[in-house]
Amino acid sequence: MKRYKLLAYMLTFFLFGCNDWLDVSPRQEMKQEDLYKTEDGFKNSLMGVYIQIAGANLYGREVSVLFTDFLAQLWEPATGTGIFNRLPNWQFTDSNVEQMTERIWKAYYTAIVQLNDILENIDARKAIFKNNNYEIIKGEALGLRAFLHLDLLRLFGPIPGDDAIGKLAIPYAEEKTKNPNKLVTLSYKSVISKIIRDLDAAEKLLENVDPLITSTNHHLNNPTITYLDGWIPPLDLWQTSRQVRFNYYAVIGTKARYYHWIGDKENAVLCAKRVIESGKFRLTSGEDYTTDNTDYGKNLVMLSEHLFGVHNPAHQGVVQPYFLINGAPLSGNIANITMYVYETNTSEIRNIPNRYWTTRAYTTGSFNHFLKYGGNDNFPDVNKIPVLRLCEMYFIVVEDAPLGEIATYYNEYVDARVLPIGYKNELTDETAVINRLAKEYRKEFFGEGQTFFFYKKHRYTSIPRATAPGSFAVPGDYQHYEIPRPKSQTVFD
Repeated sequence: MKRYKLLAYMLTFFLFGCNDWLDVSPRQEMKQEDLYKTEDGFKNSLMGVYIQIAGANLYGREVSVLFTDFLAQLWEPATGTGIFNRLPNWQFTDSNVEQMTERIWKAYYTAIVQLNDILENIDARKAIFKNNNYEIIKGEALGLRAFLHLDLLRLFGPIPGDDAIGKLAIPYAEEKTKNPNKLVTLSYKSVISKIIRDLDAAEKLLENVDPLITSTNHHLNNPTITYLDGWIPPLDLWQTSRQVRFNYYAVIGTKARYYHWIGDKENAVLCAKRVIESGKFRLTSGEDYTTDNTDYGKNLVMLSEHLFGVHNPAHQGVVQPYFLINGAPLSGNIANITMYVYETNTSEIRNIPNRYWTTRAYTTGSFNHFLKYGGNDNFPDVNKIPVLRLCEMYFIVVEDAPLGEIATYYNEYVDARVLPIGYKNELTDETAVINRLAKEYRKEFFGEGQTFFFYKKHRYTSIPRATAPGSFAVPGDYQHYEIPRPKSQTVFD
């Protein structure tokens, strides 16, 4: 608890101690200079970034369960008015939607600016580091900077394709700056070249030193337990719990996502297979929900698949008002979701009654509740949010590998999710692959914000509403896939 209080204090200092969200006062600069005199200062600064991106304005809520999932037509508001009616209709000029967009944009770039602060100071202080922490901290910071820019590009940038190369996309922030004028929007081509540059550098830094390469999540998530296999924990216990840090495999998984997004199928498959075949992660299966005799315990967020996730100890207070209380504004028509999204397959692990969805009666009426992040009597809330999962690596292989090479990977996925065995014979051509993946993305990524990007990449002209069978939202001429940048940013283009 003391550690979280310290980190929360530091986060407040970094984020709210200045007059403007990119400004840094001389007094702050002096404090940060003192901060970077020690290795612990760099550790705490990096941990402050992880705390921020786990907050409500990023992966703790907005870009996981709310903003992009509304655009993907996954939620059914309990009321027909307000922001949750505006979002699924792409009314980006609505003042409340504009405010949410602004919060998301600023949260991303504030985190990136702090990563840049770390990177601007770390080389000059290399001598203070021990136990490979220089390489680990710099590798995590570079990898996470690339990852956050990639998510910004996917959200605010143009639809990927040959026609995107020369279009304006997003700023790529590479320094801590007092001057917001330097946050200038770059072309799509420039942004993707900078993303892969940072990912390559992060991979090189981490490839020989990340504890996860020579160990397992089983050990690193439980470093104080004595094991009979002779495992020795890292010399620095700060290097444990790698799934909530931007570890080596998160870098490789991000490369797979990056190459998949820009259309480089060969490299996307190579990177995705490297993660899958590493053996460091495993697909969640039915057994994970029925027994505690696993490395991760029973949970609803598929911890065994987390290449990278974030931890927010206050997450229940962030999401419960939307999903898990009497009068919760967001619901799902459970009967329709079971029939339409899960295709009436009640044996599959995501559609077991009262596992991820339940209906509760109150004096004011009944409400449908989404339980992934709130848990229930059988599954505790773990306050961890998946940001990059093993399942996505399987989907990338299935979509991008030659048709004759995908059966092994697809069948492993079908078996893990307890899908009908007949599914194994349906991927007969590219159209069948995309149609099946469109359905699986919806099932798989409820509350994780990934389904929208599948629709965007494939330029869907109509998006099925998950809670209303036969009803579709129509993005029109694709302009609704390119989220407008905040007005405060466009003046610097």
